Parts: sequence; structure tokens; C-alpha cells
Amino acid sequence: MKKNRALTRIIFMVAICFLGNLNKLSAQTVTHQQYLVSYLEIMAQKGFIDFNDLIKPVDRKQVFTLLQSLQNNPKLNSVEKQELAFFINGFKLEDSTYMPNSKVAPSFKHFFKKPKDEQYLFLYKDQNFGFILDPMLQVTEQVVNGNSISTQALGFQLMGYAGKRIGFQMSYQDINERGRFDAVRMDNDLPGIVRKQTTDPRLLNYSQMNATLSYRFNKGNIIVGQDQNIYGYGKSGNMVLSDKAPAYPFFAINYQPTSWFKFNYMHAWLQSGVVDSAASYGTGNLVYGGMREKFIPKFYASHSVEFTVMKGLKINVGESIVYSDKVELAYLLPITFFKAFDNQKFNDNILAGSNGQLFMGFSSRNQVPRTHLYGQLFIDEIRIGTLFNAGQSRNQVGFQTGVSVADFLFPNLTAAAEYSRINPFVYRNFIPAQNYTNSNYALGDWMGNNADRIWLSAKYRPKANLVLTGYMMLMSKGGAGTVEQQYFAQPQPSFGFDPQYKRNKLGLEASYSLWNNVQFRMAFANTYQRPNNGPRKTLPEASLGVYWNKF
Repeated sequence: MKKNRALTRIIFMVAICFLGNLNKLSAQTVTHQQYLVSYLEIMAQKGFIDFNDLIKPVDRKQVFTLLQSLQNNPKLNSVEKQELAFFINGFKLEDSTYMPNSKVAPSFKHFFKKPKDEQYLFLYKDQNFGFILDPMLQVTEQVVNGNSISTQALGFQLMGYAGKRIGFQMSYQDINERGRFDAVRMDNDLPGIVRKQTTDPRLLNYSQMNATLSYRFNKGNIIVGQDQNIYGYGKSGNMVLSDKAPAYPFFAINYQPTSWFKFNYMHAWLQSGVVDSAASYGTGNLVYGGMREKFIPKFYASHSVEFTVMKGLKINVGESIVYSDKVELAYLLPITFFKAFDNQKFNDNILAGSNGQLFMGFSSRNQVPRTHLYGQLFIDEIRIGTLFNAGQSRNQVGFQTGVSVADFLFPNLTAAAEYSRINPFVYRNFIPAQNYTNSNYALGDWMGNNADRIWLSAKYRPKANLVLTGYMMLMSKGGAGTVEQQYFAQPQPSFGFDPQYKRNKLGLEASYSLWNNVQFRMAFANTYQRPNNGPRKTLPEASLGVYWNKF
């Protein structure tokens, strides 16, 4: 008890230190817009801006500041200038020079009046408060191997600022799919879902809800909410954190005391998917089996530091831990060395401890002209002393490396190549409630362990707001193996053991942005899969849809 009280006091003092410097305050909200983020990535690798996008979604204030800095850049070509004007027009809440007519109270802007200038359904702004309100919409028709899938989604979203310190966001969308839908989503890059029970077996119904409340101080911010947090620069997936798992509740602290150093921390509450039979109890009736089910509590904590070594070169190093049963105060302290605490508290007893990971990576932009070089290493378990001993090593790691070149061969064409590999048994633990998952979906890369992937893509912007993409994926997948093999096999099964299949995919996509978060998309793809045992499969697919996306 005394130790818990001491830790509580330490956490309180750290919070006071973070909040102590409150001058130059501004609130924070974030952007999920991939088209906008992709534009800033290109600007950064051409050396026009310094864009910090290791963790996504990205702060809208940061985005708007970067967009402003590009306005007087004479090196932008005509398409980039038009795109820049288009993006800036969607940031009226962040633009201090924009203020609706003060004689109108309240001052609402309706996009039907000026759809080209007003990119949101409703916008209100005064000196101390502002918000935007939009619908969320998706209507898509898809044909996969001759089978049709219809998707309809409807919801709403709002975002705004209360004074200079507080930002808020909320979005909700209810989604229905009919046809030969994929309700499992375990072996592809489709975002994971929590399916709702329906009386119609031909209907897949699920919802997506995100909400964040943020408080910004001079050198950083504190965020509380529910969202998906992405860590890394990957184009086809990410080793540490990706958008594969459904959104989860979390709180985060981001602190940047100097231009060359940034600290990030997050604590999240996850869904273990493991029923706690001891805590479950009878309801006193027979409705739905007569049992109140309770899941084993599951948590995730991570912290990382990012160093700007020189202009264009950033290095990140971090640590994470997945633990269960109850909240540990030490993991709520951002500067705790998680693995050391776990070893000391549980006497290095694997049966009582938690599941820890280490990760590190780099990003180099415009050090090679117009080029982004990046990489990420994820260490689930490793024995340094037997690192190169094939008989005794336990190199349960994943890594990713990639390159992107802007204006490749001619202006507005961006070519990218990426390789990702995850060794056997990564993301898995012998305690099911401590797997590196949320709702049974991987927190990291969607392809799981014992797999590798080559990703090649080319994006061309022939005119503003129109993006044409071609891509190719080559992937091989091995078996999951057993938990006994993971912990006791000597030597460890080699990468690619128990081969399951090889998959090749070719695709073409076209998207046009009517407003900042309204897009029309068309896509064609052909997947060729060759199982190790069984007939070969060819899966052609085509889709057409309209999307009113998240801010």
C-alpha cells in the first residue's frame, strides 16, 4: 500500500511538471485524412517541410502550420499549389484570420450556400469556441470473385475547440454489409471489427466509434479517448501499432521540450477476448444461458523517444508491455522502465509476469533528394548471448524497411517499395490474455507472424484532388506453430516453416476528393493464391463507392 501511495505521488508530481508551463496555449484535435497526410509526406521528402508523422493520427494544428509554411514556396508545381489551396480551405477552425461576421449570432456557415468554399455541413466559430459538424457516409458496391457485397454506412462526427486549451472530437458510424462478406478479417488488411448479433445471417452489422478530449500545454499535450493509434511509416502495414485492431480507450502524453527531442507515452485498455470463469456469475434465470460473463482485464502501455540527429534524419526507440488482471500504477508512470519493473515485482517469474517488447526505427527524408528511407525493428523476444547460435537462438522479431521517391521519372509520380518480415511466434504469448492483440486482432502488422511481404506501388496525381494508384503485393505465409514449440523447441522452427500459401496481388485504384473528407473511389484488383496443399485460387475484385470520411 505504501508503495502504491508513493507511486501515486510521483505520478501527480510528473503531471504538475507537465502542466506547469501554460503560456502560448492552443488546443489540439487530430486528422485522419490519408490524402492530406500523403501530401505532407511528399512535401517532407522533397525537403519543403519537417513533418513528424511517426505517430498517427496527426495534430491538426501542426498540419495547418505546415500548410501555411508552404504557401510562399516557389518550388511547388501547379498541381501541388492547387492541392495546397484545397487543403487550407478545410482548416477554417485553425485559421486565426478567419472569423465569421460578428454581427451574426450565432454565426453558422452552411456548405450548400457555398459548397466550393465551405467544406463542412455546419461550422460555427467565435473568439472562444468553435466546432464543425459533418455526416459520415459510405455507399459501396463490390464484386469479389463474382459475388457481390453492398456496404451502407451512416453516422455523424463533430470536432472543435473550447478556448485555447481544450480540443474535442467524436465520430460514430453504423455499418451494414450484405452479400458474401468477410466477417473474420484475420488474413487480410481489412480493419478488424466487433460484429453485432443480428437475426439475418446474410447481414454483417458493426459500428465504429472514436472520441478524444485533449489538453495542450506549451511543449506538448494530454489526450484521453478512444481511437486507433498508428506507430511507424509503413505503407502496407506497421510492426508496432497499426489500424488492424478496433479502436480502444487510452490516454496519452506527448512532450517535446526541444526541437531535436520528443517523448511519447500511451496507456490503453484492451479487450482480451478471454472469459474469466471465476469472476463470471449466474443471473438467476435462463435467458441467454443464465450467466453474466466477465473478461479478463487487459492493458497496454508504451513509451518512446524520438531524436532528430540532423536535418531530415530521425531515430526512435521505445518499449511496450501487455499485461493483464489489474492496472499497475508503475505502468501509468510514463518514465518507468517497464521490463525492469516487471522482472523485479514478479521475481523474474514468467508465470506471474507480463509480455514486454522493444522497438526502434529511423526515418531519412530528402537526405537522398526527394526520397524517404525508413525502417522499423520490433523485438518480441531475443537472446543476445545466443543471437547467432542457430541451435539456441530465440530471435522472435519483426522488421520493415522501405523507400519512397517523389517526382520519380516525372512530376507528381511517387514510387515506393517496402519489405516486411515477421519471424515465427511474434505477437503471441503462452498466456492468452497477454497476446499482442485487441479483440483478438493484432495490434501490429495484419499479416501476423511467420510471414513476409514485398509491396511495390506507384501514385500519380495528374490533376489536383485526383490520385491514381497501382500496386503489387507478394506475400508468403507459414504456420502459427504451437505454444510448446515457441517456448521449448531447440532449435526454434526456422522462418517459413510449415508453409501455408503464397499470395500475389495486383491492383489499380482511382480516387477523387470533392471536399477535404469526401471522396469517390474506384478500384480493381486480382489476387492469385497458391496454397501449399489444395487447389490454386484466383480472386478478381472490383469496387465503386463514395465516402464521407473522418476529419
